[in-house]
Parts: sequence; C-alpha cells; structure tokens
Amino acid sequence: MVLAYYIIVCVLSLISCMVFFWNKRSYYPILYAMVFVVSIIPQFCYVLLALAKDVGEAVTINKFLYLGGSFLPLIGLFVVLSICQIKIPKAVRFIMILFPSAIYGLALTIGHWDMYYKSVDIAQRNGVTVLVKEYGPLHALFYVQIIFFLVATIIVTIYGWFKKPNVSRKILVIASIMQVSSIFAFFIGRLITKEIEWMALGNLIDEIGFLIIMNHIGLYRVEDMVISSIQNEGKVGYIAFDFNKRYLSATDTAKKFLPEIANNRTDTKLENEELRELFGKWIDEFSIDNLSIKHVYHKDKAYYVIHVGDLYDGQDIRGYLLVITDDTERQGHLEDIERYNMSLNRELMAKAKLIKQLQDKQGSDV
Repeated sequence: MVLAYYIIVCVLSLISCMVFFWNKRSYYPILYAMVFVVSIIPQFCYVLLALAKDVGEAVTINKFLYLGGSFLPLIGLFVVLSICQIKIPKAVRFIMILFPSAIYGLALTIGHWDMYYKSVDIAQRNGVTVLVKEYGPLHALFYVQIIFFLVATIIVTIYGWFKKPNVSRKILVIASIMQVSSIFAFFIGRLITKEIEWMALGNLIDEIGFLIIMNHIGLYRVEDMVISSIQNEGKVGYIAFDFNKRYLSATDTAKKFLPEIANNRTDTKLENEELRELFGKWIDEFSIDNLSIKHVYHKDKAYYVIHVGDLYDGQDIRGYLLVITDDTERQGHLEDIERYNMSLNRELMAKAKLIKQLQDKQGSDV
C-alpha cells in the first residue's frame, strides 16, 4: 500500500509537470518551471527510496530528496512575490538563495560527517525501505529554514491581500491553501503517522494548485499580455543590436518583414549593405538626440514604420532595439486619399477652367 501511494503520487506529479510544459506561455519566467522541476525530482526519489536495497543507495537517494525540502519553500516564496508583483533587492535575493544552498550543502555531508546526521541505516516497514536516522545538531537549521520561508510567504500573501489591489485575491487564496498544505504535510502529518512521507502529497498539492493559477497569472500582467498579443498578430517585429551596431537577434516577424536578416550571424554586422547603412544612420541619430524618430521603410509593396530604442537587460541598457511595425495598410489608405485629393483637384481645376471660359465667352458676346 505504501509503495502504491508513492507511485500514484509520482505519476500524478509527472502528469502535472507535463500539463504545465504543454500549456507554458512564452512570457512565463523560469521560476514557474522550477516549481515543477524541483517537485518532480523528490517524487521519483520517494519511489526509488522505497525500493532501495542498501544503505549507500538509500543515502544517495535521500540527498536528492533534500533538493525539494531545501529549495521548494524558497521557490514558493519567490512565486508569491512574483504574483504580488513585489521586487526585492538583488543582495537580499542572493542571501535568500544562499541560505537553502548552505542547508543543502550540509545534507550532502550525510554519511561523511555526523553534525547533520549522527547515524543512518535502513529498515523494512510495510514492504518498503525507510531510512532510520539520528539527527545531528546542525539539522535544526533545516527546520529553521522551513519555518522562515513559510512564515515569510504567509506575510507576503497577507500584504498582497490588503495592499495590492491589482493582485487577484482568488489567486492569493489558492496560494494560501498551498502553503497550509505544506505546513500540514511537514509538521502535522508526521504527528498523524510516520508510515508515509506526507511531503510527497504536499508537493503534489502545490503542483496542482499552481496549475490552477498559472493560466490566470498572465492575465493580470498587462505588459506581458500586450507583448504576447502583438507578437501573435505578426504585425510587429524586433531586431536587437549591441552598442557596436552588431546584429544580436530578431523575432520571426522581423525576419518575415526583412528576409535579408534571416541568415545573418549573431555578433556580426548586417550583411545587407542597404540595411546596414540605413539602420546605422538611424541608430547614430538616436544615440545623439536620444529621440526615437519615426522612420518609414518602403520595400516592394510594403511599408514599415521603424523606431529605434534602448535594449534593456533588466535595468541595464545593453544595446539598441529596433521595433518594426507593418504600416502597409495605413500607407495604402493614405495613398488612396492622396489619389482621391489629386483627382478632386484635377476636377476642380477643370471646372474652374470651364467656368472661366464661359465667363470670357459671355464677356465677348456683350
């Protein structure tokens, strides 16, 4: 029964992981994917540990299990911070990552140092292999880490509930349920029974909860949705250059607009001489005046409006970004209007000439 529990949880976790990557949006940060990657590894490890044949194998599997225990609380906090659109300084983020990394480093000493685990052995219970261990004094840091990140996540959730009107309370409720399930799994579940590892179920609940909210997260980020919509419409393309005006990359839409850049190598000047000189001139103008001037580029029967701007990497400017918009339809309307006005002017001139001729004729008759 116990082995079946681990297998079922592992299969459901794998399905959740597959559903996530099937429905993954281009604007999802890598943080969301880490939730599932760091969750699925321990789920496999629970099954492997239940089937372990010797102490060395069990200890090695247990070290991989600590990946989830060490980093999932941190990732959960980062996810809630992302949902609440709260940014923290890089130094604080680094310390937050360093803490669980140090704890995981201690977990890797199991079997070599007695300060984290004093001793470890295996036993057979209910048809599965379990670790029989005696914790060392430094293992208390693991509990400190779990409690710290869970409390921090709850505080951020409460802050988002009352102070962030642009954050969905429905998502915060689901996030709260996920945190409560983790607390129950780690602390209360062990008081009920130690025959199974409740964290396997807690991790699965987190994955399912995140699947529920992930499709709604992007809807509350207007900038991401707008960019995604524009890209899918295929009417706007982007080309990136470094400060030396070397080509970096371009979207598929930009390559469709300008096939000349499709095979251009990264970190090289544009091979097409016309575009190289044209873009170089516009980039120089932008560098001098720091104004994104509207440029119209005519190619065959198409018209493109091109703006030059800064290429950002986080808060840092790393080069230039050319935004290309297909303006063919609007330019076509303008040409139609211009042709109509020219035709109208010719008609008015013809009529004015005719009126003048009639007036001259009447004057001669008199």
